[in-house]
Amino acid sequence: MRPGRTVIILAFAAALAWASAAFGWSFGVVGDTRDDKHGVFPRILDAVAESDMEFLIHTGDLERPGGTKSWEAFRRLTAGFPKPLHVVIGNHEVRGGDEQEFARFFGLPGPSYSFTHKNAHFVILDNSRGRFPRGTLDWLDRELSSHPKQKNGIRYLVVAMHAPPRTDSLTPHGMDRRYGEQSAKLLGILTRRKVDLVLCSHEHMQVVDEWNGIKVIVSGGGGAPMFPFQRFGFYRVDLPAEGSIRETLITVPAEAPAK
Repeated sequence: MRPGRTVIILAFAAALAWASAAFGWSFGVVGDTRDDKHGVFPRILDAVAESDMEFLIHTGDLERPGGTKSWEAFRRLTAGFPKPLHVVIGNHEVRGGDEQEFARFFGLPGPSYSFTHKNAHFVILDNSRGRFPRGTLDWLDRELSSHPKQKNGIRYLVVAMHAPPRTDSLTPHGMDRRYGEQSAKLLGILTRRKVDLVLCSHEHMQVVDEWNGIKVIVSGGGGAPMFPFQRFGFYRVDLPAEGSIRETLITVPAEAPAK
């Protein structure tokens, strides 16, 4: 390769690296797609597939009632989605199956798991039975401590679960009587480990809350019946190289447009 061409290629690569660092990247998040009578979720999949969002997180309640047949239906529905799809176990998943069956079906290490994408570490938590199973929050603390911010390229820490934590503004339905205590323990861990963002659904609404400086996004508009005055849709989440996380609600009409 000629020296001049080498310099040009290296300069181009450096420009691409600078652009990536300057503008960051994005992903989508949605939950509560069961009982989707309006074809909302397929249109969300199309919107994410055709965008620059790099993957989609589904925060649970995939199909009713849960179990292998429901998960097979979900897999058929999402078979053409060309990007990574990360799933969270929800309460409807354990009505027709159990946690370990869910993990095996989707090829996960367990109902709680983690992954790293670029400069963000994501931790998925199981609270599908209205509580955090024994040891889950201790595991979360260890997992976050082993991926500290500002080390090994990690800038953002994100935690996803099906039901929201109990906060001053959010009181999720159908939870265990100990869930308030567990939420307080969760908040202590998230605060100590400097988590930036919590993703969830379960409440069939679109809400952005702030919990002791931590952003909580409830993205429950994937197709299940919505709370009054709420709209179907999903959130785009932007993780910039500098500054704070930004979220954008992208709404989807209740009825698919006529062709």
